[in-house]
Amino acid sequence: MRSLIKKIARSDFGISLRNNLGFRPTPISINSKFKFTSISDAFIWRTDNEYKTTFKYADILSLFYKIENSYVELLFYSKDNNFIKKVIINHLNYSNKLLIDKEFLDGIEDYGVFYIFHRSKSYSGNNLTIANQCYVGFSINDSLSSFAHGNVYVKSQSLDGKFHGSDMVKSSLKKNLYRIQNSFKNFTKTELFFANPLSKKIYFSIGNNKYTLDKNCSILIDISGQKNISIISRCMFLRPIVFNYKGGFIDIYHG
Repeated sequence: MRSLIKKIARSDFGISLRNNLGFRPTPISINSKFKFTSISDAFIWRTDNEYKTTFKYADILSLFYKIENSYVELLFYSKDNNFIKKVIINHLNYSNKLLIDKEFLDGIEDYGVFYIFHRSKSYSGNNLTIANQCYVGFSINDSLSSFAHGNVYVKSQSLDGKFHGSDMVKSSLKKNLYRIQNSFKNFTKTELFFANPLSKKIYFSIGNNKYTLDKNCSILIDISGQKNISIISRCMFLRPIVFNYKGGFIDIYHG
């Protein structure tokens, strides 16, 4: 009986019920629906305002599981969740780097998100779930890049690319408070980048300002000069990426 209760509590229904009741809530659940799964964050890319983005990633399948002939697929989307391009990289090293600038994105000067999925057409071993929380660096006018790793799990695909999943971040009927433990009062400028991790519209507020994000869309919000930042949303893990500016210096990190 106890094992049955645990099974129900860990199911999608059980997690949703607990989250809505506020009883041992689970903001993120990465239980895989597929036998062989690659999970990706929603990584931010920027080519606006002379930004260049550098993406550093590892060949996880080869490095840790000795799987030969692995490759990666990257999917790029605009801030409005419009598909831009797909890039397949077949020849991988253990450590790899990709420059994302406006030439790479066919002249686009804006921001958005991209996902990375590891691929193998031959793997048939035990159940396998991998998540590549790679590093993304940002540079303005070819300055030294500031790097941050992946923010939160957003989408998943089977290793053969046939099956897709999402909504690992959960929501609840209760509003959730996320407070950034920093003051932005003494910076020249501060931006918060949000990517909606859900496949439905979300609403959130920062102070007296209210925002809406359609599914998987992203937004940059200027909060320059503010001391305390609190984010309120029914999305249970709406963590932003912070862009701080001070003179010619930039610093990027998780909120």
